[in-house]
Amino acid sequence: MPELPDVQVYKEYLDATSLHQRIAGVDVRRDEVLGEVSARSLQQRLTGRALELTRRHGKHLLVRVSDQGWLAFHFGMTAYPDYSSAKDPPEHTRVLFRFDNGFHLAYVSQRMIGKVDWTDDPGEFITQQRLGVDALDDALDAKRFRELIGRKRGSIKSALMNQETIAGLGNIYTDEILFQAGVHPRAAASDIDPPTLTEIHRQMQRVLRSAIKARAQPERMPKGFLTPHRGADDAACPRCGKPLEKLKVSGRTAYFCPKCQTKE
Repeated sequence: MPELPDVQVYKEYLDATSLHQRIAGVDVRRDEVLGEVSARSLQQRLTGRALELTRRHGKHLLVRVSDQGWLAFHFGMTAYPDYSSAKDPPEHTRVLFRFDNGFHLAYVSQRMIGKVDWTDDPGEFITQQRLGVDALDDALDAKRFRELIGRKRGSIKSALMNQETIAGLGNIYTDEILFQAGVHPRAAASDIDPPTLTEIHRQMQRVLRSAIKARAQPERMPKGFLTPHRGADDAACPRCGKPLEKLKVSGRTAYFCPKCQTKE
């Protein structure tokens, strides 16, 4: 599932390709991917106008449309944006934004779990979606992080993935953050001491920024990162070489090294 680094890459992609171009029309090919907004409303609001700027919050991408409001994209499991002048847009294109210059921006979603929606105000949208502070927001310093996470019940992995607490983290990058911090995914969040919580916060910022720099591609992640190895049948720890283990946490499969992640 696209997490914060993936969506940041999509944001930068739209910034480089799709802004400040007059929209000729909007084709909604599958109404199921729309949120509260209708296909007719999207067509009326966007035609003749332009995408002006983008804003990311957690796993959501917001795009301002001239003086009308904001498109709100969530990418679910497999969705992504595709900007092209090709005659035929990609397979599984669900919404197509056509520009006057002959190019188009496709919202591609094979499994149709994500959403394309509309909001008049980003702050109101974030409140309605019950999203916590963005994981890379400057306001989320180590002190605030300790306050938010240290009082959570349940495992540290579950606490980090709770979008109402901190927005943007999912299964893959919480595994990486905890691996880098040497913390077991089932460690009780409320039992973790302040210095270790501070280290988790530091690693959260480091991991997310490293993933963005790697364009969210596992094979481009720094040496010593867990992400390129998780999921393989013979996955081994990039530090000690011990076989990685996996377990279920809040219904998600967590990968970890039993030797390197001993802090419980």
